[in-house]
Amino acid sequence: MDFPVFLNKWIIGFKPIKYTPFWWWYRLMSHEGFRFDDYYIWNSFWSSLNGGYIDMNYQWAFEQVWGKGAKPEKIILPKEDFDYLVEIIENPPKPSQGLIDLMNRKVPWE
Repeated sequence: MDFPVFLNKWIIGFKPIKYTPFWWWYRLMSHEGFRFDDYYIWNSFWSSLNGGYIDMNYQWAFEQVWGKGAKPEKIILPKEDFDYLVEIIENPPKPSQGLIDLMNRKVPWE
């Protein structure tokens, strides 16, 4: 490993300055945010693609807010209400004429 790479990794990993304004400035100036050889950036990049990381740990996040052992509420609908909900989802109401006119306008760049 050459000295500049060693120095770069040492500055990024140096705990007393981590997450200080200097650390963020250095990361910005060295374009470290665009390189994925750093675990923090790599993890936030992959977990931000679709929020799957949050979905996988939903129970953990729920317990973090509501306390250990808390369970998410179950909402149970009667059959008639469920059928009505499905009917509304399958046949949404017609949008207003103002929205239709807005969506049919010519785009500014044409």
